[in-house]
Amino acid sequence: MPARKTRQYVTAAVESLTIAIELFNRPSPAGREHATVMMAAHAFEMLLKAAIYEERRKVQFSGSDRSFDFGKCVSVAETSLGIIDAGDRVVLLALKEDRDAATHDVIAMSDDVLWLHLRSAVTIFRKVLLGLTGQDLTDVMPGRVLPVSASPPTDVGLVVGKEFEQIADLLRPGRRRSAEARARLLPLMALDRAVRSEAEPPTEAEINRALRAVKEKGKWETVFPGVVGLRLVGGPRPSDQVQEISLKIDPKHGDLAARPAHDGEDAIAYREVDTFDRYSLKLSKLGEKLGLTRHQGLAVIHALDLRSDPKCYREKRTANGHVQFQGLSNIALERAKNAVVDGLNVDQAVADYNTHVASRSKTAQRSGRG
Repeated sequence: MPARKTRQYVTAAVESLTIAIELFNRPSPAGREHATVMMAAHAFEMLLKAAIYEERRKVQFSGSDRSFDFGKCVSVAETSLGIIDAGDRVVLLALKEDRDAATHDVIAMSDDVLWLHLRSAVTIFRKVLLGLTGQDLTDVMPGRVLPVSASPPTDVGLVVGKEFEQIADLLRPGRRRSAEARARLLPLMALDRAVRSEAEPPTEAEINRALRAVKEKGKWETVFPGVVGLRLVGGPRPSDQVQEISLKIDPKHGDLAARPAHDGEDAIAYREVDTFDRYSLKLSKLGEKLGLTRHQGLAVIHALDLRSDPKCYREKRTANGHVQFQGLSNIALERAKNAVVDGLNVDQAVADYNTHVASRSKTAQRSGRG
């Protein structure tokens, strides 16, 4: 039998998911998108914490009393517990970003986009719940309360393409509805960034670039290349009490397989990107992202040798050769998170880093005397 704390987390998760579904199904549109994604995100954070607690008997960051946030729960669930797969991660990270935007900004989602997010999330919830407690969704809530759509979508590309056209229409000259277009763009960016393992929310510069691309009549496949590889698995079956709808990553699926071009390689589609947008995490901030101190974060960078990997680290220098900026990418952040989850000895990393710093200091002193 699961631990009492595990059961408490599960109860909270089921209650929040039930409320999210009720909000989705209700006829009133007032606050529907914002409240639905907020409650759905809370449901998953509680459910994943239940699974983590049952396995580890703790859900706190190493060396801290701070409880895991949603993103950390997703990372542990995928890389350590193995209870969700890559497609599930996309859905949950997109939901996390939707929740963050709904909490701190404004979002707008069509019925199809909201249904796609919530219905695929419910499938993941059912899988995790069944594996953790042996209970099916129908054991904890009636099938009639599942998200209802009069004409459920069957293709991710069609949903995104339709939403893309509506955003473009809002941006037409003279419409003066760019704020609404921005609100509708954010959920699509969340889905795209989740596929591409972008852990941080988009910067204002990235949002504006995407809006410009839509306004300039770009293709949705170019603006949201990650979404091209998503496909909907298990089409809607109204006769079933519990529908199975999930998103899967299929790089061969879609019209345009998109990725950043390598140095010196010609690209078939272009999107304006500032290199340092991808390396926006300051070295001094990594510790905070990992639930560690600043110094421990620097020690992790040294232990994993992140600065030697161009996919993880970039620096910008002045004309005089002085370092102007040093940044880590989301790949570096994920690598560090996984290392900590997998049991990286942070204390030993700190000791090694201190030795390294002391050695460099002595070398510099000898060079100065010479």
